[in-house]
Amino acid sequence: MIIRVGLLGGDELVRRGLESMLRTQGGFEIGSFKDRTRAPIDIALVETYGTALDDTTLARAVADPFIRRVAVYTWNHHPGLVDDVLKDGVTGYLGKSLSAVQLGRALRSIHLGEAVVAPPLGGGPGGGSRVQASSEVGQLTVRERETLALIATGRSNDEIAREMRISLNSVKSYIRSAYRKTGVQSRSQAVLWAVTHGVRVEVLEKV
Repeated sequence: MIIRVGLLGGDELVRRGLESMLRTQGGFEIGSFKDRTRAPIDIALVETYGTALDDTTLARAVADPFIRRVAVYTWNHHPGLVDDVLKDGVTGYLGKSLSAVQLGRALRSIHLGEAVVAPPLGGGPGGGSRVQASSEVGQLTVRERETLALIATGRSNDEIAREMRISLNSVKSYIRSAYRKTGVQSRSQAVLWAVTHGVRVEVLEKV
């Protein structure tokens, strides 16, 4: 059984990272909302953080007959919001700090009709993961963070060098040092790390 997952409101980094994470789990594919009348979306993940108060994306997703389940997928994972989120047809409240395994498990439960909050709120396992993530990102230099963020968007080393306006050898040096600090050993692991820790592509200073 393949679970078709769609993302509404996420940026390029989140979208690519989500696809990479689910690919490691098996049994998932990223669905296109444009094609949902032909191939319905099993679970729509909706980012609500930073949206306007009158934004209707979540409500429209719940009302869409070609979307079977709807879950919020956000960095703004807070105990005070759970009651507001899990209502009116929304069955999941998922934090972006989840690992690939945790995310896959949560999505499978939602697909079976369960209401899922992950990571658990109120100091349960993983409750401090956002603080830990921020601390781990802080060990990287600005250039190392930029390099990881660009890797997570699928850019090659040559493309990263052109975008950052540095030499290819410098890119390789930043990659080596970033890998050493984060404990990753491959490009796919770097993508997962960047998404899990919220490392995003910023506007790079042109020098």
